[in-house]
Amino acid sequence: MEILDRYLQTVKGALPAAQRDDIINELSEDIHSEIEERESELGRPLSEGELEVIVKRHGHPLIVASRYRQDQRSFSFGRQLIGPVLFPFYTKVLCFNLGITSVVILIIFTALLASGQSLSFHEAISTLFLQLVIQFAIVTPIFMACDRHLAKYPDRWDPRSPNPGHYPAVTVAAPTTVSRLESISQIIAVAVFLAWMRAVRGLPFLIFGPAAAFLKAAPVWRQLYLPVVLLALVHVAQSVINLFRPDWVWVRSLTRTAAGVVGLVICFFLLRAGVWVVPVGGNLSSGYQRAVAIVNKTLLYTLSAAFVIQALALLTELRRSGRDITHARASSKSR
Repeated sequence: MEILDRYLQTVKGALPAAQRDDIINELSEDIHSEIEERESELGRPLSEGELEVIVKRHGHPLIVASRYRQDQRSFSFGRQLIGPVLFPFYTKVLCFNLGITSVVILIIFTALLASGQSLSFHEAISTLFLQLVIQFAIVTPIFMACDRHLAKYPDRWDPRSPNPGHYPAVTVAAPTTVSRLESISQIIAVAVFLAWMRAVRGLPFLIFGPAAAFLKAAPVWRQLYLPVVLLALVHVAQSVINLFRPDWVWVRSLTRTAAGVVGLVICFFLLRAGVWVVPVGGNLSSGYQRAVAIVNKTLLYTLSAAFVIQALALLTELRRSGRDITHARASSKSR
């Protein structure tokens, strides 16, 4: 019962870790009892279509999972803007995006302190607060639109591919379709990324903080800006295609493999550049020059690690792509 297994694993991925196994066992028993009762009435095993009807009757996996969560927080401003179903994912996206920018800011501030430059607590807090405001302004409207769509069309989901993402607990066979919710999630993530890149390009203060007075991105970042944008748009195109043709698993596999290769090339060119931040102007004190050197050294280690991780991810994707495409072909032949 691949449909039921995938449904249960999707619900499980959205549940609190402490209660996850108990809830899934209870839900699994309920659905299996319903299946057995229906098979007893018909005197035969259920067809795939009949199994889909039973699974879909239980509701969207995210909505089902939200009923078991004790935490029913939502985001409201006069009226509810983001309900408890999507609120946990909303906070995770905010924290993840803010975490990435915070790491970059931390590197800059550490370099300033290590070079003996003064840095006030107010500058650090104001820079982080500005990042939070930007992320909030970008992410919140997107999740508001998703929440409204989910509330208006709670039955618009495919029991054959309900996954809103990938969870490590999934152990079922490779899917024969791409989840539409996964495609929508990817479009949202890429839109947030592109908006952030555009904002940082025009306002370096957003990423460098007070260090933007003497620090700026090296020319290599401008050279790679267009390729990175094009790569992001390719991911959007793939998501749009799979939104309307979820059975085209090969499109996702091909895109991920190509993106992995391009990502590896981008990391290689960045490493070859050797310099990733440069001083603003030529007359800097030795302290500021030392800060620039510290930032570049830190970025060298970061990019080296990213190159290794990207290479390993590409190898993993090549194996997964081959498995997904083979499974999709076998499923299409059996229909």
